Amino acid sequence: MRLSLTLATAMIALAGCASTEGSERDPTGVAKYADDPRLGEKVDRICFAGNIDSFGDNTRDTFTVREGRDHYLIEVFGTCTPLEHAVTMKIDASTSCLTNGDRIVVSDSLMPQRNQPFSTARCVVKSMYKWDPKAENSDGDPEEDSMESEVSSEES
Repeated sequence: MRLSLTLATAMIALAGCASTEGSERDPTGVAKYADDPRLGEKVDRICFAGNIDSFGDNTRDTFTVREGRDHYLIEVFGTCTPLEHAVTMKIDASTSCLTNGDRIVVSDSLMPQRNQPFSTARCVVKSMYKWDPKAENSDGDPEEDSMESEVSSEES
């Protein structure tokens, strides 16, 4: 009885360790944009003489910002849970330029309250890249492509 119990336990343990096809993780952070033509060169700082006008394209570890005519993709360390659904964002930089290691304070609520501790987070900037939102999207979203062609044909 003990031998069969030991064998059964060992088989379950080995089955749990076996890898299965398709168990590869999806890329995270900037790696998921590796073949995206919108991703530009890496920058070491974003200096905003005015202010950052807007942010968007939020995921749990990346987002884009616009400063005047310039756009950037910013990657944060790890996972910043409220970033994906952020409605407010504040840059917590020690100078007038955002650099790696600075913090972004994000909230998924317009008016965060103390009784909602997980709706606000401080995310640490890992890397920053130039971003060209007008470059052709590599996802090949036909809906987006058709909308762009409709707009350009109306302007002609």
